[in-house]
Order: sequence, then structure tokens, then C-alpha cells
Amino acid sequence: MKIALLGDIAFFGKFSVENNMELHKYFNKVTQKLKSYDLVIGNLETPFAHDNHGSYGFKSAYIKSSPKNIELLKLLNIDVVNLANNHIYDFGPKSYELTKSVLDEHGIKYFGIEDKELVIETQGNSLALNGFCCYSTNPLGIHSDKADGINELNFATVANILTENAEKNLFNIFSVHCGQEHVNYPNYDHVQLARRLSEIAPYVFYGHHPHVIQGIEKVRDSLIAYSLGNFCFDDVYTSKSKDPLIKQTRNNKESFILELEIDNNKLKGHKVVPIFIGEEEMVVGDLEITEKLSKYSEMLSIDKSEYIAHRNSLLHSYISLRKKKRDLNWYLKRLNLNSVGLILFARLNAKKYKRSISLHLDEK
Repeated sequence: MKIALLGDIAFFGKFSVENNMELHKYFNKVTQKLKSYDLVIGNLETPFAHDNHGSYGFKSAYIKSSPKNIELLKLLNIDVVNLANNHIYDFGPKSYELTKSVLDEHGIKYFGIEDKELVIETQGNSLALNGFCCYSTNPLGIHSDKADGINELNFATVANILTENAEKNLFNIFSVHCGQEHVNYPNYDHVQLARRLSEIAPYVFYGHHPHVIQGIEKVRDSLIAYSLGNFCFDDVYTSKSKDPLIKQTRNNKESFILELEIDNNKLKGHKVVPIFIGEEEMVVGDLEITEKLSKYSEMLSIDKSEYIAHRNSLLHSYISLRKKKRDLNWYLKRLNLNSVGLILFARLNAKKYKRSISLHLDEK
């Protein structure tokens, strides 16, 4: 069987049917491509929300989607979505519950929440789908005994799932929301994490959140794709400025479909199908994206210290560029309780990240 994995899907702005009546035409070529797969899985980044659903928690930006955009998931032949990401709880528990009910009503399966695993039996294969959100993304709504929510990325938990599923002869796909936005090289912690998991059993690491593509590598019998980039994502605005908080660059518009060929619960092969978020249509088959992906993938095999130094240099350049765009007025508008809460929330998540990821990696 053939499976298609898609990156970040965000139905807002120009990618909402309420704002763009031509979306069916825009997605025509990629829709035809996706119809050729037996199973299509995507990361649904925008929760469905009504106008009376207020924003939740401390964040710099919130994104949501009209429930009407469920028709786009159907159009694109998307069968299953991951909900373990840092935006699915942007509008609180009411929006979270609405998202589940809209998906249920239209027969689209989902995973990555409430410690539940989705097992799909098809064409002689038993697929185990699990989704996890890393504290590096500053997530809201982590599942706990007190409230339903998204699954946290915790090394011990993920390792146990992989061990148990190997004994059941299940084919594992781990959908992982993690990393640093807008940088084409994954955090080295996540490289170590993904490689360590490959020592336990074969699996597919299906990454998203950076909003740009990152490299792919085969480790033992596992396939690790650190970030598929944006499948569709528009500029992000806030009430603080007429200019976008995040403006989509060419780098943000480059993505790929990760095609998996599965037979008898084993990965027989994979293929990259590049896609580009064009102005008039979604382009399928941009060779420039394939060439860039090869370069990013090659970098994963260099010496650890050299890799970290190279990545840190790129990260520093990106942050410096962002800071240059901020004037005094930018800072004055952010002198409020929400900004204080955001800083404290980020520090708390940094501690949780160390507990759930870093400390486990230091053990070896």
C-alpha cells in the first residue's frame, strides 16, 4: 500500500473557503496526486472554532479555522489527521471538542490526543499511528488526569509504545511536532531522540512545526523525516500591527509529500514529491525543492560539533533579522500582562522539555 504524509495544514486567511472561493481550483493538481494514495495523513494545525470561542492561554499568535473548511480535508482526500501540535488548543476546550466532533461527523480519523493510539488494519498491514507535541513548541492543552488534550513528547513514553508495538508486529508512524521554526536543520536533541528510538524498533518519524523543510535520513530500518514544511499556511497577523507577525517566505512555501510504500508491516521504500505554495495554484514537482532537501539531508551525517555550530549560525542570523524589524513602538505594544505570562510560560515549558527529552538523552 502507499501512504502520503503531509506537513502543516492551516485553513485560515487565503486558505479558508470563507475568504477564497477558488481553493478547489488552487488545489486541483495536488488533489489529483493525493487521490493516487491508499491513505493520506496530515498535521491539522488549525482547530475548528466559532466566533464566540475566545483565545486561550499565553501566546504571541492564535490561529483557527471555520468548520466549513472540513470540505477541504475531504477535497484533498485526507483520511487521517494528527492533532498533537501547539495550535490545536489555541481557542480552548470548547474549540478542541468542536474540532473532534466536526472530524467525527465527516468520517475523518484523528490521533495524537488523550494518550490514544490509532490502529488501522488495511491491505494486510497493521498501522499504529501516534502523535506527540514537544515542549520546544510551547504547546497548550497537554493531556493530563485533570483535562483532555494533546500528547506530550516524552522519551520514556514513546520508547515504551515502540517496544510494545514491536511485540505486536505493528508498523509504527510517529507524528512529531517539535523543533525551531524557520530553520532548515533540526535541533540536535531531536536528531539524537529519533536515532535513539530507531535502536528499539523500526518506525517512521514524521516531523512538523518548523514551517520549512528539513532533512531525511535512514537509520537502521527506520525512516526519519524531521520536517515536511507547510502544506498550506498563510501570513500570520495579530491585533498589535497591520503588518504580519510572520510573513511567508519562499522557504516557508516549499514542502513535500512523503510517500511510503508499506507491505506486510514493513517499509519497502519511500519517495519525496515536492510541492510549492504558489500564488495561483499549488505546484507539484518543483525540482529545486528536491535539491535543497538533499543538501539538508547530507548535513545530518557530518560531525556533531560541526553540525551544531552550523545550525547555531543560521539560527542566530534568523533571530537577528527578526530583531532588526522591531522598533520602540513594537516593544511598547507588548508591555502587558500577556507578554509577562508568555515569558513565564516559555520558561516553564523549557523545564518540562528538559524533564521529558534532555535528561533521557544524557543517560547514554
